[in-house]
Amino acid sequence: MQMVDSKQRQLTSEEIIEIAAANTKVGRSMKQVKEMLRVEFSMPNVWKMREGNTIFVIHKTKVPGRGFFRALNADTARNFLESSKVFMQAAYKVGFDSVVTQFTDPSLLNIFRMIARLQPPNMGYAVQRTDDGGYQVTLKLGQPRGGAK
Repeated sequence: MQMVDSKQRQLTSEEIIEIAAANTKVGRSMKQVKEMLRVEFSMPNVWKMREGNTIFVIHKTKVPGRGFFRALNADTARNFLESSKVFMQAAYKVGFDSVVTQFTDPSLLNIFRMIARLQPPNMGYAVQRTDDGGYQVTLKLGQPRGGAK
Protein backbone atom coordinates (compact mmCIF):
# COMPACT_ATOMS: atom_id res chain seq x y z
CA MET A 1 0.00 0.00 0.00
CA GLN A 2 1.04 3.58 -0.60
CA MET A 3 2.74 5.52 2.19
CA VAL A 4 0.99 8.75 3.20
CA ASP A 5 2.89 11.97 3.88
CA SER A 6 1.90 12.98 7.42
CA LYS A 7 2.60 16.61 6.59
CA GLN A 8 -0.20 16.40 4.03
CA ARG A 9 -2.60 14.04 5.82
CA GLN A 10 -2.68 12.52 9.29
CA LEU A 11 -3.98 8.96 9.17
CA THR A 12 -6.03 7.31 11.88
CA SER A 13 -4.24 4.70 13.98
CA GLU A 14 -6.30 2.03 12.23
CA GLU A 15 -5.15 3.27 8.81
CA ILE A 16 -1.51 3.22 9.95
CA ILE A 17 -1.92 -0.36 11.15
CA GLU A 18 -3.55 -1.42 7.87
CA ILE A 19 -0.83 0.12 5.70
CA ALA A 20 2.02 -1.16 7.89
CA ALA A 21 0.57 -4.68 7.97
CA ALA A 22 0.02 -4.74 4.20
CA ASN A 23 3.53 -3.48 3.47
CA THR A 24 5.27 -5.89 5.83
CA LYS A 25 3.28 -8.88 4.57
CA VAL A 26 2.59 -10.32 8.01
CA GLY A 27 0.71 -13.31 6.60
CA ARG A 28 -2.37 -12.80 8.77
CA SER A 29 -5.80 -11.41 8.09
CA MET A 30 -6.33 -7.74 8.92
CA LYS A 31 -8.83 -8.80 11.58
CA GLN A 32 -6.16 -10.98 13.25
CA VAL A 33 -3.56 -8.22 13.03
CA LYS A 34 -5.86 -5.66 14.65
CA GLU A 35 -6.90 -8.04 17.42
CA MET A 36 -3.28 -8.96 18.18
CA LEU A 37 -2.31 -5.29 18.33
CA ARG A 38 -5.29 -4.46 20.54
CA VAL A 39 -4.05 -7.08 23.02
CA GLU A 40 -0.42 -5.97 22.67
CA PHE A 41 -1.23 -2.29 23.22
CA SER A 42 -3.13 -3.10 26.42
CA MET A 43 -0.24 -5.03 28.00
CA PRO A 44 1.20 -3.41 31.14
CA ASN A 45 4.83 -3.64 29.99
CA VAL A 46 4.22 -1.77 26.71
CA TRP A 47 5.03 1.89 26.05
CA LYS A 48 3.80 3.33 22.79
CA MET A 49 3.78 6.65 21.00
CA ARG A 50 2.67 8.04 17.71
CA GLU A 51 4.60 10.54 15.64
CA GLY A 52 3.35 11.50 12.20
CA ASN A 53 1.97 8.41 10.49
CA THR A 54 4.10 6.03 12.55
CA ILE A 55 3.29 4.16 15.76
CA PHE A 56 6.31 3.10 17.85
CA VAL A 57 5.96 0.30 20.40
CA ILE A 58 8.45 -0.67 23.12
CA HIS A 59 8.16 -3.77 25.28
CA LYS A 60 9.96 -3.18 28.58
CA THR A 61 12.33 -5.93 29.69
CA LYS A 62 13.11 -7.11 33.20
CA VAL A 63 16.34 -5.13 32.96
CA PRO A 64 15.58 -1.50 33.93
CA GLY A 65 16.06 0.99 31.11
CA ARG A 66 15.94 -1.56 28.29
CA GLY A 67 13.31 -2.71 25.84
CA PHE A 68 12.47 -4.25 22.49
CA PHE A 69 10.86 -1.96 19.94
CA ARG A 70 9.25 -1.85 16.54
CA ALA A 71 7.62 0.70 14.33
CA LEU A 72 4.33 0.47 12.46
CA ASN A 73 5.02 2.88 9.65
CA ALA A 74 2.73 4.36 7.01
CA ASP A 75 4.69 7.58 6.46
CA THR A 76 7.16 8.69 3.80
CA ALA A 77 10.84 7.85 4.26
CA ARG A 78 11.80 11.45 5.10
CA ASN A 79 9.02 11.76 7.69
CA PHE A 80 9.84 8.32 9.12
CA LEU A 81 13.40 9.48 9.69
CA GLU A 82 12.20 12.61 11.49
CA SER A 83 9.67 10.61 13.52
CA SER A 84 12.39 8.13 14.49
CA LYS A 85 14.51 10.95 15.92
CA VAL A 86 11.54 12.19 17.97
CA PHE A 87 10.85 8.62 19.12
CA MET A 88 14.43 8.09 20.29
CA GLN A 89 14.41 11.30 22.32
CA ALA A 90 10.98 10.56 23.82
CA ALA A 91 11.92 6.98 24.73
CA TYR A 92 15.02 8.25 26.52
CA LYS A 93 13.00 10.88 28.38
CA VAL A 94 10.59 8.24 29.73
CA GLY A 95 13.47 6.13 31.02
CA PHE A 96 14.77 3.86 28.24
CA ASP A 97 18.56 3.86 27.92
CA SER A 98 18.76 1.28 25.15
CA VAL A 99 16.30 -0.53 22.91
CA VAL A 100 16.62 -3.37 20.42
CA THR A 101 14.75 -4.12 17.20
CA GLN A 102 14.86 -6.84 14.58
CA PHE A 103 13.88 -6.64 10.91
CA THR A 104 14.65 -8.15 7.52
CA ASP A 105 14.56 -5.11 5.19
CA PRO A 106 18.16 -3.89 4.75
CA SER A 107 16.97 -0.44 3.64
CA LEU A 108 15.94 0.26 7.25
CA LEU A 109 19.63 0.36 8.18
CA ASN A 110 19.76 3.71 6.38
CA ILE A 111 17.56 5.26 9.08
CA PHE A 112 20.12 4.38 11.74
CA ARG A 113 23.03 5.52 9.57
CA MET A 114 21.41 8.89 8.92
CA ILE A 115 20.62 9.48 12.59
CA ALA A 116 24.19 8.51 13.53
CA ARG A 117 25.57 11.11 11.09
CA LEU A 118 23.96 13.79 13.22
CA GLN A 119 26.04 12.49 16.12
CA PRO A 120 23.57 13.05 18.93
CA PRO A 121 25.35 13.21 22.30
CA ASN A 122 25.70 9.83 24.04
CA MET A 123 23.69 8.07 21.31
CA GLY A 124 24.81 5.23 19.09
CA TYR A 125 23.84 1.94 17.55
CA ALA A 126 25.22 -1.51 16.78
CA VAL A 127 24.07 -3.86 14.02
CA GLN A 128 24.21 -7.64 14.09
CA ARG A 129 23.02 -10.23 11.59
CA THR A 130 20.44 -12.70 12.86
CA ASP A 131 20.49 -16.44 12.18
CA ASP A 132 17.63 -16.06 9.70
CA GLY A 133 19.51 -13.47 7.61
CA GLY A 134 17.82 -10.43 9.12
CA TYR A 135 19.22 -7.66 11.26
CA GLN A 136 19.23 -6.76 14.92
CA VAL A 137 19.94 -3.18 15.91
CA THR A 138 20.69 -2.08 19.44
CA LEU A 139 20.17 1.64 19.99
CA LYS A 140 21.88 3.46 22.81
CA LEU A 141 19.52 6.38 23.40
CA GLY A 142 21.66 8.37 25.79
CA GLN A 143 23.82 8.20 28.90
CA PRO A 144 22.84 4.99 30.76
CA ARG A 145 20.77 5.59 33.89
CA GLY A 146 19.15 2.17 34.35
CA GLY A 147 15.44 2.48 34.98
CA ALA A 148 12.44 2.62 32.67
CA LYS A 149 9.29 4.01 34.22
